[in-house]
Amino acid sequence: MSWWKRNIDIILILLVGFTLRFTISFTHSYSNDELSAVSRLRYTNFSDLLEFGVQNDDMHPAGVQVFMKAWSMVAGKSEIAMRFPFVLFGTAAILVLFLIGKQWFNRKVGLLAAGLLAVLYFPIMNSEFARPYSPGLLISLLVGLYFFRVLFNQEKKWRDAILLGLLFAAGMYTHYFTFLFVGFIGFTGLFFLNKANIKYYAVAGLLGILLFLPHYSITQYHLSVGGLQWLAPPDADWLLQFLYHAFNDSWIIVVCLAIALGIGFFLKTDRAPFSKRNLALPILWFFGIYLVGHILSYVSTPILKFPVMLFAFPFFLLLIAVVLSKIPKTNILLVALMTICLGSTLVEKDLYGNAHYALFKEPGIKIADWNKEFGAENIYTVYNLNNSNYINFYVDEWGGDSIDFDWINLEFDDDYKLRKELLVRDEEYCVIGFSSRLTLVNLFETVKEFYPTVVDYEQYNNGSVFLMKRGDYDNPARVEKIARFDLFGTTGFTYNLDKINGESKSDFCYVLDSSNQYGPTYLFQKKELKGIDHYYLKVDVTTDLIQGDKLTVALTGERNGETITHRGENMWIGHDLEDMILSSKSNSGYFAFKIPPYILPMDNLKISLWNRGGTSIRIQSIQVSMIENIWN
Repeated sequence: MSWWKRNIDIILILLVGFTLRFTISFTHSYSNDELSAVSRLRYTNFSDLLEFGVQNDDMHPAGVQVFMKAWSMVAGKSEIAMRFPFVLFGTAAILVLFLIGKQWFNRKVGLLAAGLLAVLYFPIMNSEFARPYSPGLLISLLVGLYFFRVLFNQEKKWRDAILLGLLFAAGMYTHYFTFLFVGFIGFTGLFFLNKANIKYYAVAGLLGILLFLPHYSITQYHLSVGGLQWLAPPDADWLLQFLYHAFNDSWIIVVCLAIALGIGFFLKTDRAPFSKRNLALPILWFFGIYLVGHILSYVSTPILKFPVMLFAFPFFLLLIAVVLSKIPKTNILLVALMTICLGSTLVEKDLYGNAHYALFKEPGIKIADWNKEFGAENIYTVYNLNNSNYINFYVDEWGGDSIDFDWINLEFDDDYKLRKELLVRDEEYCVIGFSSRLTLVNLFETVKEFYPTVVDYEQYNNGSVFLMKRGDYDNPARVEKIARFDLFGTTGFTYNLDKINGESKSDFCYVLDSSNQYGPTYLFQKKELKGIDHYYLKVDVTTDLIQGDKLTVALTGERNGETITHRGENMWIGHDLEDMILSSKSNSGYFAFKIPPYILPMDNLKISLWNRGGTSIRIQSIQVSMIENIWN
């Protein structure tokens, strides 16, 4: 039998894996992280690239950025050109996983593991990005392959030891979690040293360390800055969350795999048992590096996020493949599993759709079209993104001028500043949007105060863009009033009856002072607000304030009689209203917010006003509304 016929199965798996990865590389526009890297290719000399493009403006080792700079000089900066080598890295990882499975266990194990890696959405998407993930995946697998050869092959070769050393260094230069992972693999090798392999393994380790020394100063700087400050420590069930995500967030795949694993686990076979050592390695490497990352995320700085576990994920697939390999008719099983996973990737995850990450090209084209139709001089542009160049990178594709953004990089409290600016603007239109940055709904409500008509809008995953206009209120979002307190009646609010003054519309009020700093209060539970996950709440307050008054609206809550805490802090979501009310012609202020996802249906929640200064404040009305969240 010819080599092609003997290996037609793995060849077809590689062809499927490559096709999926390559075809999405020119279907999707650049992601936020990719545009960040591409924008840092502008430095023309190597020292500037290292200092400004890596050390000061990135939190990754220099390897991938340097590679992208060299590659861009040959192939250009388009998506298809820049992503092509990363697609190849991701495809090569499928082959290396097959070789590991074949060498450590048998050919069936290698095929099953490689087949799953080829068609699951998680490794496909991360092989598309021109970022360190697919090279880190490939290098991690190659380290595993040559780790085995250096330590356990009967015939020791200096070539394998040198290659392992180069791979150790390559992992260190690719991504800091790859650095951690290959370092962890290297550490586990110390338990398998003997007289026959110690010198080869020592040379590999020393070579890797020596080759990384030129990068030491950059790494030292990155460590001094800290890790992913925006990333929260992992939850107790983080590993289960990751595995569900890695299997397409699909109960179809999870159930099918669980049934197949159950059959394989209990099926008797005449096959000789696999080496306990070979089984221990993928268990140790996958679960071990997760534990290391979890512990470091609490004792040092958060480092665990789903993409970095891509480097270790193939070793979990090996464990699955070991159990599945006991089932006869391997080819039928392989085709069935790949078909189910591929169908999920194409349909459930919408592989070729544009709902995978925040977009920049699409909203940029939308804004450019609005500028042409309504005149850029008539539009005030507020867009929350890290860098305006991420959108203007595509200026040539919409054939117009670069977009001039009046506001970018909006932080949590910038709605105060934005409102002051909008008070003096005279443009007829306002663009408000965001891409890949947490943007609170109150920012959208701030723009709606001055531009209440939605002319046009587009929603993306982790992004949206709206064209707003002055005039009468015209908004497609559904609004439901759920609680009110004013002269005409009370729904949902509780209050101190003695603090109500006046009976006519002209003098009705609720008095907050030093003896009554809180209230009126709206008590509710999340389960009472049907569909709240698709809505946000808005609190409107009307009151006469004078300079020196201090008024805040806040959401708090209790669970089982105690204050709700999240990640060690008491739940409190609030907003100061005095500046807004004092500058409002209608003496009104508002605050919009989403119910946090960690709130349980039975939690007791409370919306209340807080008189921070203790002066006498007369509240005319409060209203709580549920507003359909077309914003984010």
